[in-house]
Amino acid sequence: MRCQVKTYSGFRLHERPRRFTWGEVWLEVHQVLEQWMTPGNLRFKVRSEQRVFLLTYNEAQDDWEAELIRPG
Repeated sequence: MRCQVKTYSGFRLHERPRRFTWGEVWLEVHQVLEQWMTPGNLRFKVRSEQRVFLLTYNEAQDDWEAELIRPG
């Protein structure tokens, strides 16, 4: 699902997600569990409100997607 993500950008752009939209609701990122890069993408596995999401940033399209990978 496409989403909006507010990130901390320090040394590099989109260094760490802080909050994101899930439908119409903004969710706070409580913990970044994992982060990695694949060709053209940044990926973050995050915990928010007892659920785990995968946030993916597509560099070429400059957009974000969120996927629920573990319901709360």
